[in-house]
Amino acid sequence: MTDGGGITGASGTGPVGTGGQTAGQGDPGGWGGTPAYLPPVTSAGPDWAAMADANEAEHRRKKLMKIGGAVLGVAVAGALVATAVAVSRPGGDPEAKASASAPVNPDGPAVAATGSATPAPSTSGTPAESPSATPTDGASGPPKPTKGTTKPAAGATGPGPGGAAPAAGLPGLSLGNGAAVGTTEGHTGPTLNLRGSGDGYAQSGAPLVDTSKSFTVSAVVRNNAPTGGRAVVTQGTGSYYSFYLGRDYWDTHNQWVFKVQTAAGDQDTTTRQAFSTAPATTGQWTVLTGVYDAGTQKIQLYVNGALQQTTSIPGIWQTSGALQIGRTRWKSQWTDYWDGAIADVQVWNQALPGAAVAQLGSSGGVSAGAAPAHSWLLP
Repeated sequence: MTDGGGITGASGTGPVGTGGQTAGQGDPGGWGGTPAYLPPVTSAGPDWAAMADANEAEHRRKKLMKIGGAVLGVAVAGALVATAVAVSRPGGDPEAKASASAPVNPDGPAVAATGSATPAPSTSGTPAESPSATPTDGASGPPKPTKGTTKPAAGATGPGPGGAAPAAGLPGLSLGNGAAVGTTEGHTGPTLNLRGSGDGYAQSGAPLVDTSKSFTVSAVVRNNAPTGGRAVVTQGTGSYYSFYLGRDYWDTHNQWVFKVQTAAGDQDTTTRQAFSTAPATTGQWTVLTGVYDAGTQKIQLYVNGALQQTTSIPGIWQTSGALQIGRTRWKSQWTDYWDGAIADVQVWNQALPGAAVAQLGSSGGVSAGAAPAHSWLLP
C-alpha cells in the first residue's frame, strides 16, 4: 500500500511507521527494498539555447526564401527583356520580308506575287486603268482594269525565261528575260513563248513602221489568258502607243482589235478602233491582221483572213518609239503583256488588199503573195 510519504515496501506487510515509512518483515535493517527515484524537477524559466537554435533556423529559412525570390525575379525579367527584343527588332522575319518584296519590271513599274505590273492597268482589283476601252463609233471610252496571268504557254518547249533567242528567229530584235524562242503545239515553225510577265517581250532598236504612210501588220497568235488586254504587235513612244494589234478586254467585252492613236496628248479619247465580230479566243491559233490605208484614212481588222470592221480615222500619230512584240506603252507604263505564243510576225509598207489578206489567212499567216518589209518567226 502507499502512504503520503510515497515510499513502498518491497515485500511483506507490517504496521505503519512514523514518518511515513513501512517496515518490512524479515529485514534486519528495518527498511524493505530499494527506494524509487522521483522524476527530476524542471525549471520554470525559458530554455535560451533552444530558442537560439529555433531563431537561427528561422533566419536561415527566410534568407533562403529571399535568395530564391531574387533568382526567380532575375529569370522572369530576363525572359521579358528577351521577348521584348524579339518583338521589336527592326529586321523582322527575313523570310516574310523577302516574300513581301516584289520584282521590278524593266522599263516599267514594280511587279506583284501573281507577275502583273502594279499599278499597271493590266492588274485586276487595282485603281489602275487599262488601254482597253469601250467602243463608241470607233472612239475609245473609259478604260477598265484588267487582270494578267503568269502561266507558261501551253504546249511550249525550248529555252526557258532568260534564254537567248536564235538570230534566225528574231533578227534585229532583243528579248526580255521572260521571253524565249521555241516550238508550240499545233504550230509549224518557231514561236515566241511569253508568260504574261513584265519581262516577256521582244523589241526593235528603232521604229520600223512609218505610221504617216500606209502599212499592214500581221501575226499568228495563241492566247492563253482568259482575261486582260493583250498586246501582240505595237509601236509608240515613251508615253503611248501609235498602233496596237492584239486583244481588247474589259467586263464582258473581249474582242480582237486593231487600234491607233490619231493625235498626240496621251488621251484615250483620241483612240480609234476596229474590232472583231466574235469574241477573242483562248487556246486556239489565230491569224490577226491590221491594215491602215493612208489614202482613204481607214483602218481595218482581219481575223483568219476575213474582214471584221473598217473604221475611218483622221490619221495616225507619228511616234519615234521601237516596235514591240508582246507588250505596249500606255500612259507612260508598260502593260498588256502577252500570255501565250506568237509566230509569223510580218510588216508591209503598204495597205494589203482584201484578196492578199485572205491569202494570208488561208496560208496560216505565212504568205500574202507580197514580200514583207520585215518578218520574224516564219517557218
